[in-house]
Amino acid sequence: MRRAFALLATLALLALPATALAHEEFSADLSGDAEVPPVTTDGTGSATVGIPDESSIDFEVTFQDLTGPAVMAHIHFGAADEAGPVMIWLTEVGVTDGDYASPLSGTATEAEFAPVEGGPQTFAEALQAIRDGNTYVNVHTMANMGGEIRGQLTATDHTHDDATPPPTHTHAVDQQAGLAGVPPAVLLVGLIGLAVFALGLRRFAVRRA
Repeated sequence: MRRAFALLATLALLALPATALAHEEFSADLSGDAEVPPVTTDGTGSATVGIPDESSIDFEVTFQDLTGPAVMAHIHFGAADEAGPVMIWLTEVGVTDGDYASPLSGTATEAEFAPVEGGPQTFAEALQAIRDGNTYVNVHTMANMGGEIRGQLTATDHTHDDATPPPTHTHAVDQQAGLAGVPPAVLLVGLIGLAVFALGLRRFAVRRA
């Protein structure tokens, strides 16, 4: 019986849509020119933000050649052409005179979220704002408290990889194309049915023996 349940659980996981298990990733190139208004600086950087689930984000922010240490860093709510409010703290919440070196990395949760007037009021809405492209990463220094380098977060596309050769087996491609149009729920029911049928045949064979 335990083996049967294990088999059914495995089949159910295989039938889940890929998006349910996907790790969403976003990235940004940071520069002074992207600040609103632009900032004259030699500083540059990059940021990556991952959404592994609906309760947290993972982040890494790198920077170099700033006018001084980073005193704070955030994800702000706003379009590329506007200076928006802080939405998620990437450094210690409330600290505006820190001394942070590159890289900045960690995990942010609802504890680092700040509701935005006229914008996201919950952490879930903040995640949706990231998905919608309405957020940017901002690194602040003492010389540029409004932000020295920033960049708009956009989805990182891993689906189109020129280095991956196309499939050469036409039959396999046709099978994949056929399954792609089948709803996951239908696949799940079908797989469970096959498993139950196989178990029934096995019991029947044992009884006859």
